[in-house]
Amino acid sequence: MLQNRRSAVEAVTPLFHSAEASNDLAAADTASCYAALLRARVDNRLSVTTGAEMIGKMFEAIKAQQQARELMREAHLTTPEVIRAMGLERMYGDSSPCPPTDNPFTSAEVVTLPSASAA
Repeated sequence: MLQNRRSAVEAVTPLFHSAEASNDLAAADTASCYAALLRARVDNRLSVTTGAEMIGKMFEAIKAQQQARELMREAHLTTPEVIRAMGLERMYGDSSPCPPTDNPFTSAEVVTLPSASAA
């Protein structure tokens, strides 16, 4: 029975990691598209109302993707509890079989964006 449980963990783990990566890629693609739309509007000297609804919806989508990423991180933190509940703590110890999810950076990095006139 423990072998079946371990097999379940080994089957779910790559799927979980894939879901996390897919979420990150979707958020990055949405953010890139959002930025391109804004840049296109500026570069073509279009009214601020042009595409405003689309841009607003994309902004909301980025926020939702960030929320989904945070929920995945929180789910990750429950892994040791699930491992214990499955009786697999002897195989994995008190730690998670997953890599740490905490942010390794100690300070925020400031990124300077080029101005519209520099483009």
